[in-house]
Amino acid sequence: MAEKAYYILVESSTAGWALYTALRDAGCVARIAPVPRGLQACCGVSLLVKPEHIAAVRAALERPGMPSHEGVVELESQIDPHRDVFC
Repeated sequence: MAEKAYYILVESSTAGWALYTALRDAGCVARIAPVPRGLQACCGVSLLVKPEHIAAVRAALERPGMPSHEGVVELESQIDPHRDVFC
């Protein structure tokens, strides 16, 4: 079974960076990643969150003053650990 991942969609790369910084400052773990194929997003940037961190991230997203986001989507992880491994 493939591991799940959560992608936070944002409207622009500037909004993505602002949200990433705010989540990091709130003690949450996320990383900037391209939007997976098949999802619609204006800028092509999302924040990737592992399942073990999503509860803390969701709580942080609800805090007043947190930068906006377009939504949170759960998908099978799009990260291929064997990509670009040649030996």
